Formats: sequence, C-alpha cells, structure tokens
Amino acid sequence: MEQKNEDLFLQSLDGNLSEEQRNVLLNSAMDSRFKKRTDQFIKIRSMLIRKEEDSFGPFFAERVVNRIKSMKKEIDYQLLFFFKKYQLAAIGVIVALLALNIIFSDHLTVKSVLGFEDEQNDNLVTIDLYQDLTE
Repeated sequence: MEQKNEDLFLQSLDGNLSEEQRNVLLNSAMDSRFKKRTDQFIKIRSMLIRKEEDSFGPFFAERVVNRIKSMKKEIDYQLLFFFKKYQLAAIGVIVALLALNIIFSDHLTVKSVLGFEDEQNDNLVTIDLYQDLTE
C-alpha cells in the first residue's frame, strides 16, 4: 500500500490526480514515514530543477588542443632520444656488414657488395680480387 501511495504522490507532483486519488493521498499524508519520504522526493525534485547545465568551462577546446600538441612534442622528443641512443651502434653494424660483403665478395660491384647479385655481368666493370692476387 505504501508503494501505491508514493506513486500517487509522484503523480500529484505533475498534477494528474483524480478526486478519489487526492483523498487517498491526503489520508496518507498523516503518516510520519510517508511525510519524510515525500519531503525527500520534493527535495530531490527541486535539486534536479535547479541543476545547471553541465559545461566544460571556457576555452575547453583550446585547452584540449594545446594538451595534444604538448603531448605530441613530448612523444617526438622521446622517440628522437631513443633513436639517438642507438644510432652510432646501428651505423657501426651497417659498416661492418658492408665490410664483410666486400671481403667475401668475388667481384667488386655495387650490387655484389650490397648482396643483390651473385652473377657476373659482362656489361659491368668488375675487379676480380683473386685473379689480381694470383697474377
């Protein structure tokens, strides 16, 4: 019965009650628990009515864009610092690999030194290291 009375009270806030429903609600209003509950409903309803529209505040878009730009700069700096750390080692590895290809290559052509071609082309000028050393 109490839930039905609360529903009637909520309907009364919108003003949609019949005469019979109003009488039932007036009889329930004498109960102290019902009175406390209705006061809570009224308080909540007034807080909801007065509630201001949510806002992100002034210049929200500009703050977000500036934050994104600063994060981008920070990430770019971190990537650059990471690669700076290892660039000398990477260059050393590349030079060592090229030197090994030159040492173990039969012909001194750019393609053979870089490991792209194993065949000897007649059109290219090549230097045969083993033939020059044996002569």
